[in-house]
Amino acid sequence: MTNETPGEGPSEPTMGRFRERVAAGIALLVIVAALGMIVWSFRYLDDKEKFGRAKDLLLIINPVLGLVIGYYFNKVSTEARAENAEKTARTATADARQATESRDKAQDLADAARTGAQEMGTHLEEVSAAAEKVLAQTPDRPAGVLAAGDTAKGGADARRELENALARARRARAAPWISAPAMPG
Repeated sequence: MTNETPGEGPSEPTMGRFRERVAAGIALLVIVAALGMIVWSFRYLDDKEKFGRAKDLLLIINPVLGLVIGYYFNKVSTEARAENAEKTARTATADARQATESRDKAQDLADAARTGAQEMGTHLEEVSAAAEKVLAQTPDRPAGVLAAGDTAKGGADARRELENALARARRARAAPWISAPAMPG
């Protein structure tokens, strides 16, 4: 991944280094000229008129010197802050991406749990209905007397329905969403 913006060519880093070198050369030239003028002005301490002219030249060059020095000191601190801000932004982006993924996983688990709970409720209703049928078909006969005909067949069907409902309830109970690990809080 490159740090190029649209419209910038691949020679941008080379061009940036060239601009830096030109700016450093100009700054060095201004600083050397200012130092030379200061040394040169000391030669004219005895002559007030020449010293006044040298002082006027130093007053002209002084803001330029301040601008050059201020630019470089500001540039160093600004670049450090910009790099720190970029690093913080990258970290925040990664944290946001991770939080989004965690939220999506939690949402998926919640949806699965909701679906499982609805399924479990349906199966429990089936078990209750089947158990009520079996209990309702209990014969009013003394113990040890076998029933004949339709009553025995209806009881067997109700018992089979109860067994099937219990099997479905057991399968739902063993579903993976029930034993899924809890999300870290």
